[in-house]
Amino acid sequence: MFAQKNNLTTIHFKDGTSKQYEKLKFEYNTENYVIGIEVTTNSDKKTKINISDILNAQEDNSHYVTKQYNKNVYLFEELILGSLSLYRSGDHFFLDNEAYGFREIEKKVVNDVTLNTFNYGTLTIYINKCQAAQEEGYNKHDSITLSNLIAIIETYNSCDLSEDTQFATNVITQANNPKEFVEFAVNVGYNLLNTDFNDLSPGVSNSFGTPVIGAQVYFNNNMLNGSLGFIAMVDYSFPQEFNSSSNDIFLNTKTSYVLTMLGVRYSFNNISKTFRPYFGFNGGFLFNSMSSVTKQSNIYGSTVYNFDTTNELAYNLNAGTYIKFGKQKLDFNVMYLPKLDFGLIALANLRSISNNYTVSGFQLKVSYIF
Repeated sequence: MFAQKNNLTTIHFKDGTSKQYEKLKFEYNTENYVIGIEVTTNSDKKTKINISDILNAQEDNSHYVTKQYNKNVYLFEELILGSLSLYRSGDHFFLDNEAYGFREIEKKVVNDVTLNTFNYGTLTIYINKCQAAQEEGYNKHDSITLSNLIAIIETYNSCDLSEDTQFATNVITQANNPKEFVEFAVNVGYNLLNTDFNDLSPGVSNSFGTPVIGAQVYFNNNMLNGSLGFIAMVDYSFPQEFNSSSNDIFLNTKTSYVLTMLGVRYSFNNISKTFRPYFGFNGGFLFNSMSSVTKQSNIYGSTVYNFDTTNELAYNLNAGTYIKFGKQKLDFNVMYLPKLDFGLIALANLRSISNNYTVSGFQLKVSYIF
């Protein structure tokens, strides 16, 4: 397969001679390396040239050289020349320096699809004598396009190279961090809740606040550079009593909840050394601890319904920040509990009576981590 170049080209041969040609075509093998050249003279005569006879070729600003790779000779375009050089033959790109020699930097392959980004692993070996290039390479390791690759190599070539191996700061941080560690915390907080008893007595609801105490376990790891963590928690909200006589219905409620949840958090680790904001999602159970609902119509002799409250699956969204001062660490958290239906069941006159009420609201909490 041939690809045509129409600019005037000068070819220098290994026997010391050189010639100019008006047209140039590259011949590629099945692996898309340049394995041959077809040239056209000013008399429109086409000639194939064995690249083993070529020393180099010049076409405008493009310079080509022959190099051996895997026992085969190919033609390579010089993209960058310096302490670290970059070459291209067809769709293949190669790095070259004195320490590690001539090696292909391969493109990423995902699900058998070749992407237009390069593997970071090969590059980091070649740039390990320059801290600035290592930092730039690490920061772009997921998106090393050709333009990014050229920029990183240019940074390396303008660097005051070290005799020692250099690493990106984040690589050192990750290496020094434990792979996984657990932290414990105790917490105090305050619930701002709204209970809606509309199905028991139309229009009746109660907005209230109640203290909260609890404990948490943090499971920390190095996933996503330490940004992703997991948490287990137990919170107990103190009892709250509410009475209503609206609609000629006597309603007495005693609510107290135990919240047990597992959650995941994503933290922003690069904000500051003191503050580390996060957002998260929790899921688990909301248990009714010693909760009860009593209902009776305002009619003499009417039936009293003593409802037991069900336990329900629950989830919440939350956000907050870790605050570190010295060796002390606090976790400030705001949690939103979407509307949750609690089932009510009572036995009256040998019959099972069911009803429900809803609860929703916010929780403000501070945890001391030790």
